[in-house]
Amino acid sequence: MAAVEPAPVAPATATVPDRGPGDNPWEERAGRGPVAAFAETLQQTLFHPAAFFRGTAPDHGGGAALLYAVIVGTLSIAVFFLWQSALANQFSVERGGRFLFNFGNWAALAAFLIVVPAMVALQCLVTAALEHVTLAVLGGANGTYRTTLKAVCYSTSALAFNVFPLCGVLVGGIWQVVVQVIGMRELHRTSTARAFLAWFLPLMIVMCLVGVIFFATIFSLLRVLLDFGDGKLAV
Repeated sequence: MAAVEPAPVAPATATVPDRGPGDNPWEERAGRGPVAAFAETLQQTLFHPAAFFRGTAPDHGGGAALLYAVIVGTLSIAVFFLWQSALANQFSVERGGRFLFNFGNWAALAAFLIVVPAMVALQCLVTAALEHVTLAVLGGANGTYRTTLKAVCYSTSALAFNVFPLCGVLVGGIWQVVVQVIGMRELHRTSTARAFLAWFLPLMIVMCLVGVIFFATIFSLLRVLLDFGDGKLAV
């Protein structure tokens, strides 16, 4: 009777499981603690944005994302003003050289804590609306407005580069675009080209509108000056 040889066993290989929707640290901050969840979200969005957005549920958590953006934006703008105040008197509110942003001035601090968070939230909401409409026109909006809002909000992590003086604003601005495009691509399950155009086209439209308004204003002023020089305007 022939001996039966055991079937070969494949060697075990270590596999790293993919992060699935629901692995967003900030949206699970109740079980992690707000500070730890904030730090982990900041680190992941800055250095591993693709993996972060793959683990983010696209259809809920818009309010949490907006809160995250307000916190990051407010802290980053505060750091920016502090650096400017330390380097040069570029934000004086009077000729004596006092700074626009002054932690010693309680009125200025209160205004900052009210105005800046509101501005950050409004910017995220408007930006997400423009980009979502553009993405829908391009046929890449496979999620809702909330999906686009989350990509915009979590991309504000790049504002953390404001901690570096001089070059931090430029680096953060560029990286914010990169993170935002990756976020829209992953959350909407669309192509990189559509995600980039959803960011790029609204910017171009706004710039063109600003340009038209600027040149129309200049042309109107020139007409007024020419009419005044010809004596057509009544004194």
